[in-house]
Amino acid sequence: MGTLREIAYHYLGPYPVIFYLGIVGYAFLLATAGAMGLSRVLKKRRPVKVHRWLASVTLLLATLHALLGIATRIQDRSSRFVVRGPLHVFGP
Repeated sequence: MGTLREIAYHYLGPYPVIFYLGIVGYAFLLATAGAMGLSRVLKKRRPVKVHRWLASVTLLLATLHALLGIATRIQDRSSRFVVRGPLHVFGP
């Protein structure tokens, strides 16, 4: 989980990677909905393959974004307990 946390909070410019994944995922969500909605407005048929491809990319981005978000909230087992003295172990 530590590696995923480092990836999530790796900064590209002023914002971390997890921020950009969220923005790009939302843009693909809007593009997926807009691809079929726009075809109805323009009365022009679009192939379902485009809609499915956009939906697949959206699902992949949203899953990666969620995985990185969850990884930032899960603690490592090694940092969960603090050892104080030879026999005393205290939780967080």
